[in-house]
This record gives sequence, structure tokens and C-alpha cells, in this order.
Amino acid sequence: MRAPSDWARHQTCSAPDTLALDVVDGRDWSFAALDAQVDALATALSKRAEPPGQPLAARLANAESLALLALAAPRAGQPLLPINPALPPERQNSLLIAAGVEHPLDTLPAADPSATARPGLRPDDIQLIVATSGSTGTPKGAMLTGANLAAAVQGSRRMIPLERGDVWLGCLPMVHIGGLSTLLRCLEAGATLRLHSRFDVERVSTDIESGRVSHVSLVPAMLGLLLDHGCRPASRLRCALIGGAGLPAALADRALAAGWPLMPSYGMSEAGSQVATCVNATEWSPGLAGTPLPGVEIGFSAAGRVKVRGPMLMAGYLNPELHLGVGLTAEGWFETNDLGTFDDRGRLVIKGRADDMLISGGENVHPAEIEALAGRCPGLRAIAITGRPDPIWGDLIVAILVGETGPETFLDWCRTHVPSHLRPRHAVNVSVLPLNSIGKPDRKALREIALRA
Repeated sequence: MRAPSDWARHQTCSAPDTLALDVVDGRDWSFAALDAQVDALATALSKRAEPPGQPLAARLANAESLALLALAAPRAGQPLLPINPALPPERQNSLLIAAGVEHPLDTLPAADPSATARPGLRPDDIQLIVATSGSTGTPKGAMLTGANLAAAVQGSRRMIPLERGDVWLGCLPMVHIGGLSTLLRCLEAGATLRLHSRFDVERVSTDIESGRVSHVSLVPAMLGLLLDHGCRPASRLRCALIGGAGLPAALADRALAAGWPLMPSYGMSEAGSQVATCVNATEWSPGLAGTPLPGVEIGFSAAGRVKVRGPMLMAGYLNPELHLGVGLTAEGWFETNDLGTFDDRGRLVIKGRADDMLISGGENVHPAEIEALAGRCPGLRAIAITGRPDPIWGDLIVAILVGETGPETFLDWCRTHVPSHLRPRHAVNVSVLPLNSIGKPDRKALREIALRA
């Protein structure tokens, strides 16, 4: 089995001059040039003081640098731990402590082609450690072996075809699995990654409308901004993989009407990105995550939480000794905080998050369910549901709205279209929804807005 860090070398054997990495405002890397640069960077990393096998913590925001390090660190005998410099210092420190690392890498070392790198990591070794989003509490690090990453990429490719000549637009942060997985998918398939340093709606829109790219990964908030910008994809775009947060129904309707080839998906850092995907958006409905990827096994706990198992599942959560199995059951399952079920065709349906659940009027209420129903109100561009303490309701359901529709008009519409036990009792307009660093609703910030409303 080849590990992801060796995929550029493998592609060099058959297509050395094919474009591997097309960096916007940066360098174009053929597979041969990329492989040589990764080797030279690995030798530079080998000269650092860290012992072999210790995680290499990289506190960098530059997308190109992180892409190179993701391949070079395993060749230098170290798993890469990207740390988002925008995280609060205490969260950065918690990741460093969990990794047993004192000094993170803050600048990319000069590549050194003159020396020899240490022995590289094996496919079964931990090669990448990805911090979970950490929207509440302390972020954890999902430890992924080369074999985990290979299984995740190959499962994705069997569901979403990707070949040499295809171009995947990457604009998700490379400190998260969503961004890193686009790099690995392209390397394995011999395709090209068109890498943006950040999401710029005008530049991303230009690439999509020009026919430059065949695939793109977006979170719903990015899709909404592109639609507001008037972006209509060229016919070459055949996959718009949407993940990171639930896709609102109104947003999906707008995108499909504009010709977007949507593929709503459900995934997590702990499984190397994708877990299930709906490849035919005409069959999509709110909450439908789609068909599990090949090799993914899904179950449900007694409380209805989604469980995941399979060769792409992490080896465990980060700890200083890199002990395996932390966060997994004895049977190898990872139990999520997502509540779900299967539909009559065996597709995964996500009902909401257990830790987001509200209790309103004695009923268990999931924000995602209300967002799916109330999000179809005309004039809304985005909606989020939260609650605030109330002596009568327990959790009074509050809708945070983005769009031209005002609170009274919205609440009036809900009286007709939303069942009583799911009906928002208060609403407030905001210019944009508060989101965390990977585009998921910031539930803490939403609750603060509700308390002030």
C-alpha cells in the first residue's frame, strides 16, 4: 500500500509534467517538481531537533506551505499537526500539550536537496493529526494513519469520479480535513488541485464560471455567498461537494435553480472527511446525508447517535504517547454527537445534534429540523435556530434570520407552515450568521444573540 506522502512520486512515474498543484498567486507545481520539493523539504525537517515519530506542529496559515508540509512531514518521519494561528492561544496550547510538543513550526524551513531525510513513516503509522472544529469546548486532534487517509480518498473516488485532467478547486482552510482532503484526492487520482489561499467570492466565482474547474468543495455559507454574487457554474463543473454543516433547503433550491451540480455530504475529521454523500441532488431532502461511502459502516447507539466504523476511521484522539484507540469503543466504533437514522433506501438521514437539542414545551426539539422547515420561508437567505431560557417554554425557540423577510412576516408564515411544537416564538434579523472557522453555525454566538433579542 502506498501512503499519501508517496502519491506524488507515484504520479511522477507516469505523468511527471502533469500539473499537480496550481496555486493562485503562487507557483505551479508539476508532479515531478512537487515530488522533488517535498523530498528537499523533508531533508530540512529531518535536521530539526524533534525525535522521529513526534508530531510536527505547524502554526501556519499559508495554504501552499501546509500542502507541502502534509507530504514532507511523513517523509521526514513525523506526522503533521496543523494548528490554526487564528485559534485563541489557550486552544493552541491545549493541542500542543496533547501532542507533547513545546515549539511549533511558525515558518516553512528552506528546502535542502543536498542531504538525506530520515526514514519515512509507514502506511500504518500516524501521518496526519487534524484538529476538530472545537466550536464548543477544547478541540481534539484526530490521529489518521496513512492507511486511514488512503481508504478515505479511495472511498470518495469510487463515489465521485476524479481522473487525470480534472481540476478540483480548493478554497477551504488547509488546517482542516476539508481542505487537506482535496489535496489528497487529487494526488491519488493524478488530477490537479487549483489552490486558493482563502475564499474570495469574486475569484472563486470567476474560476467556476470560466470552466476552469471540474470539482469544488464548499461549506453552505460559501455557496450562499457565491449565489448572492450571481455565480452560475460552467458546464465543466460536475461536482459541488457541500459539507461542514447542514445544507439549508432554501439554499439548495436556489443553487439547483442556478444549475449547480450539488452533492450534499456528511463527514468528519475523525473519518478523513466524507462519510456519506447524496450524489443526485434531485433526490435530496433536508437532513439527507446520502449513501455511505464504500467501506464505511454506520450504526446507531441506543440514544440514536450515529456511529461510524471502517478502515478510514481514525486511530484515536491525540495524546502525548500517541496511544491508539482513545475515543473509540472496544469494538472500533466512533460515536458522534449527531442523531440519525436510515431511510427506506438505506441512506443516512441526520436529524440534528444531540448537544444542540432544545426542550421546548416539554418536547425535544432539534434546531436542524426547524431550520429545514422554516428555511423555506420566502425572502430568507439563511436561518439558524437557537433557544433562550423561558419560564413557560423552558427553551423558547428563537430564529436568527438573514434576508429581506422581517421577524413578524416570518413568524406569520411559520404559523401556517410549521407544526406548533417546532414553531419559533421569536425572531431577529442579522446581516450574517455567526460561523466558526470552517463555516459551521457558532451555536454559542447564536444563543448570545437570542439572549439579547
